[in-house]
Amino acid sequence: MRKVLKVALIATMALPLTPVMAKSPFAQSVDTVPYHMTTYVYKKVDTAKLQLDVFSPETADTKPRPAIILFHGGGWTTGKRPQLSWQCCYFARQGIVAVTADYRLLGKDTGIIDAKSAIRWVKGHARQLGIDTGRIILGGGSAGGHLATMALLNKGHNDPNDDLSITLSARALVLFNPAYSLDDDPSIEPFASADANFPPAIFFFGSMDKQWLQLSDSLCIQLKKAGVDCESWIAIGQTHGFFRKAPWDLATCVRAQIFLAKLGLMRPAVPTQELEFNTFSR
Repeated sequence: MRKVLKVALIATMALPLTPVMAKSPFAQSVDTVPYHMTTYVYKKVDTAKLQLDVFSPETADTKPRPAIILFHGGGWTTGKRPQLSWQCCYFARQGIVAVTADYRLLGKDTGIIDAKSAIRWVKGHARQLGIDTGRIILGGGSAGGHLATMALLNKGHNDPNDDLSITLSARALVLFNPAYSLDDDPSIEPFASADANFPPAIFFFGSMDKQWLQLSDSLCIQLKKAGVDCESWIAIGQTHGFFRKAPWDLATCVRAQIFLAKLGLMRPAVPTQELEFNTFSR
């Protein structure tokens, strides 16, 4: 039985990241760090160059940092990596490296292969990027959330040109309305293979996103029964992709930061003005 718990979301102090951020109902603060963005080609396939954008904090601290790698949505056939640049800016300003990556828009199988290639490239260039490979976070929106999940769970989809000695482990998953299905090959969906080895995960959904929310519910329940630290946050009255518009862009990133801070992967969020948010406990 579901219990509905109403809570107040604690927001982090943050400078405006974009004009959209400036419209959201949160106090501003200097409690962020500057960053820069660099684009790299991580893979070439025939004439196609697959790229990723790396958002790197600029601080005097030279110790390797956690990194979050995000994959955009678009039904596995559309979409572009800047779709999650706002989220990358947020995480970089909170002190961790953030990455958003291309993948070939040719369906789930190819997307999984390319997602794995992007993760291996980032981990293989960890020293150059200032990343701690033991503190990798994966995530994405919609189709990209599916790819982040299956990059960890799927064993058979690999590019033979990758350095396959690089493991595809992650410390946590941040999933914005991930798009799972029961109609495809079980090897490219999470339900048959998600177990106690699954990393801690946080899910975000709009309550009106019925199709994808129901399947994500099933996975979250499965993970909780296996003992996995799993949170699912529901924005009442919101639809698919709600996390990309204000104020939910900030709200979801703050809640993700609180979750990641609990795991020692980010600094704690700083309380300021409250925004009402609902969660269903499982």
